[in-house]
Amino acid sequence: MGKKATYVLDESILDQVKEVVGKGLYRSMNAFVEAAIKDELEKIKQEELQEAIQEAGQDPLFLADIKDVENDFQYTDLEEIR
Repeated sequence: MGKKATYVLDESILDQVKEVVGKGLYRSMNAFVEAAIKDELEKIKQEELQEAIQEAGQDPLFLADIKDVENDFQYTDLEEIR
């Protein structure tokens, strides 16, 4: 069950949301706002993940670990083919 919250929105944005809901694209304004917030949170999470990947790509210890794993498994595929 949801929890009630109150927000102040720009009137033009609120009008656009009402229009979208009026077209039947969402069952209610609440559903639209919840979906928009979920989408934004997912976008933020993806951006944070990309940042972490970029940082890892510059980390010498992480890169050394990757190289070690590649060396450990360099012959695995060759053995499976035989």
